[in-house]
Amino acid sequence: MMKKYAIMIMMGLASMGVQAQRISFEKTTVNAGSTLWKKPVTAVFKFTNKDKTPLIVREVDAGCGCLVPTWTSTPLMKGEDGQISITYDAQLLGHFDRYIDVYTNAGEKPVRIRMKAVVGTTEKKTVEELYPYSIDDILLSTNNVEFPDVNAGDSAKVEIELLNNGNEVYTPSLMHLPSYITAEYKPEMIARGRRGKIELTLHSEHLQDLGLNQTSIYLARYSGDKVGTNNEIAVSAVLLPDLHYAETFTRKPSFHISTTELNIGKLGKKTKLTGQVKLSNKGNGVLKLNKIQAFNQAITVALGKTDLQPGEDVAMKVTVDARFLGMSKAQPRVLIITNDPKHPKEVVNVRFEK
Repeated sequence: MMKKYAIMIMMGLASMGVQAQRISFEKTTVNAGSTLWKKPVTAVFKFTNKDKTPLIVREVDAGCGCLVPTWTSTPLMKGEDGQISITYDAQLLGHFDRYIDVYTNAGEKPVRIRMKAVVGTTEKKTVEELYPYSIDDILLSTNNVEFPDVNAGDSAKVEIELLNNGNEVYTPSLMHLPSYITAEYKPEMIARGRRGKIELTLHSEHLQDLGLNQTSIYLARYSGDKVGTNNEIAVSAVLLPDLHYAETFTRKPSFHISTTELNIGKLGKKTKLTGQVKLSNKGNGVLKLNKIQAFNQAITVALGKTDLQPGEDVAMKVTVDARFLGMSKAQPRVLIITNDPKHPKEVVNVRFEK
């Protein structure tokens, strides 16, 4: 009886051995080498079907959102080769070492492969350079988020990089998110000294106003935190007009601007500085200056008219008021939205010395 059981166990082990031999990897550990921070790197695992039964790779479980696997999914006959590619997003500096499970029709248990990589920065950037803004113990890559060109109906994404510089695990959370922005936290909990990110998605169908839309959101430092200037993140989004219909018009406007870099001099002891930009219509249809908006509270704009006939121009007066400098995180700029289908938007950078 004992011999019978022994024979059955041996047969079972032999069967498992045959299944395991159906997929044969050239290497089960691949070192993808060194890469730069946020520069994805890929490891390629080559394999061969060693059995007469067709081999199918059913799933590759990387177990981490930082890894994206692709693989040969078609059945492979005996002797045929396939490959599995694993791409690492390189969002974290330092050594990367992870096991990946490969499921095939050779058996229920996966075959385990291993990817290694090193993420560094040749620029030798310091933590302060990578994360120049801080909200208490949380360091940020930016505190001013911009969605510069959004067409109606589209969505857009922007990321805020985070570093937990505190002593406790941090759970990121944003307060006062407007209806047109959703947030995803990756990971949802950031260990001490570790990095993470907040992915903001803009849903343009919920934007109410054409042109510049501005708001503030607030990063919570702890449960029950309150909003204030010390945890504020500025957000701006520019919604462009839908002018596809205007392409068929025979009489179209043509928007021209004298400069997009307006240097208005040195403030010194002055309270205000003023400069001018000439806006022109060189087309054969009426040019409408639908929106003239300043990104920064210290900037005001004056315009004599907003409808320009063919051949007409107008001087746009731009004023910087030193009393309001520092009240906005946005750079001093002026947004112009027009009905020119080839030139629906222009931004004028306002430069000055203090």
